[in-house]
This record gives sequence, C-alpha cells and structure tokens, in this order.
Amino acid sequence: MNSSLRRRLFLITVAGVLSCSGEQVNAAEKEEVALPEFGIETMLDKDAQPDLGPGVASYLASGEKGEYFDMAFTNVGADTFLYVRSEPSIESEWVGKLYPGSASEILGPVGEWTKIRSGSVTGYVFSEYIITGNAARQKGEEIELSAGVEDARTAVTWAESKEEEAQRLAEEARKAEEEARRIAEERAANASSLGQAVVDYACQFIGNPYVWGGTSLTSGADCSGFVQSVYANFGISLPRTTWDQEHAGVGISYSEAMPGDLILYEGHVGIYMGDGNIVNAINPSKGIGIIPATCMNIKTVRRVL
Repeated sequence: MNSSLRRRLFLITVAGVLSCSGEQVNAAEKEEVALPEFGIETMLDKDAQPDLGPGVASYLASGEKGEYFDMAFTNVGADTFLYVRSEPSIESEWVGKLYPGSASEILGPVGEWTKIRSGSVTGYVFSEYIITGNAARQKGEEIELSAGVEDARTAVTWAESKEEEAQRLAEEARKAEEEARRIAEERAANASSLGQAVVDYACQFIGNPYVWGGTSLTSGADCSGFVQSVYANFGISLPRTTWDQEHAGVGISYSEAMPGDLILYEGHVGIYMGDGNIVNAINPSKGIGIIPATCMNIKTVRRVL
C-alpha cells in the first residue's frame, strides 16, 4: 500500500472515531434524568400527604400544616373507656382513663402502644383505640366546626387520673346519699301529711256501729272492713282481712309508727293516730272508737302510704 493510500485510510479512521465520540458527548448532555417528585416537602403538604396510618412518619409535619397531628382522640364505644397505663403493657398499673372522644397529646412514636399526655395523666395507651394522623386532623377540624371554636383543644375532654376518679366517685356518692335523704324526708313529710288526712277522715265515723263482715263507714264495718274503706277513699287498695293486711305495704317498728300506719294484732287492726292511740272498729258493743295502741300485743306495723 502506497503512502497516499495509507494517509487516506488514516484520515477516514480518525474522522470516524471523532464522529462517534461527538455523538456520545451530545447524547449525555441532552439526556434529562427524571427525579422523583415525592419528597419530604411533598410529605409535609397536608393536602398532598397520604394517610400513612400509625407511625412516626405521620408526625413529621409541623406548624400550621401539621395542626392536630400531634394529637390523638379516643376511639372506644359510648359506654366504655380506655386505660392509660404506667408502662406499655396490660399488666402494668393504670394511671388514668380516657373516655369516648377524649383528646391526648402524643409524646412518642405510634406503635402497638403510644405514649401520651392528657390532662394531668401521662402514660401509655393501646394504639388500636386511638385516632391519629390525618384522621386526627380531620377529627380536630370537625370539633372546631361543631363547637364553633378556633382550636379544638378548648372544646375537648381530657383523661381522668385514678385520683381524680376516686374524688369524683366519692363526690357522686355523697350527692347520691344527700338526694336519697332528701327524697326520704320528702316522702316522709308527704306520708305524714297524707297519714294525718287519713286519720282525720277516719275519725269522722267514730260512734258508728261495728258490724261483723261489714265495710260501710256509716252503716257498720268490722275492723278490717273499716280500715279497707277508709284507705279506699284515698285511692289505696288494701286486702279485706286482717291476715292479708298483715303483709300490705312495708313493715316498720312501732317506734317508727306515724299517723296513718296500720297497727295489727292477732285478728285485729286499727289506724295509728299518733300519741299512742288507734282509731278502729273496736267491737259490737263499742262500735268505731279510739283505744290505746298498746292495749294488745302488737303483731306488726305496716306503712301503706
């Protein structure tokens, strides 16, 4: 091969190499690498953030974009509560209770257990029974709307500590006892008033005859018929015989007897008047009258008002 031919071949080879090298450089310069758009900034956008469920990632948001993301709301039935435990274990002591819809501040990662603070209570709750993340944000916004407040924290309830519960229960028991006493006193006052009305009504028939088997307050009645008819005037139905009247109403002691109570003896009954006397249908010779309540052995005293 002559020198001229060799030179032409060399130039063609060099030109080819330069041409290939230039194409590679141009391709690298023109190629644009597509970067993922889902980054930490996108995660912090509350409108674009996916519902990550329980987990640390849900609490990366801060400031206005993360409003209520540091909160949890109790998600239990209407008639139950959620224990706040001293440690993340059901065997640990409970230090407080969260009731339906109560709020908490999240202090630690949300795993099987979550550390929270609510009111005066700090401890751990089982995460299955709390609302967190986006759901907590939505819950907070719902509370704002329904309560007409700018911050849901001002309209929620918080946990009740064991000590606070004990104080509340003691106060409720005290109030219940006071209410029961008030009702008892009111009933006693009403019974006393009604009992005196019964006595006053019964005394209108003093002097009327005693009739065995009778129930007429004017024409004649026996002891149980007299009592039955007197009480019927006040809308109170009593059995016909003394044996059945022994079980009417509520049994009390003679020392507790008030006007209007029944005093029963063996085969006899009268209406207690107070001051140790009864009005009753005594017998055929004395008719309806007043005798001492203790003139016979008392079998039972019954309050029927």
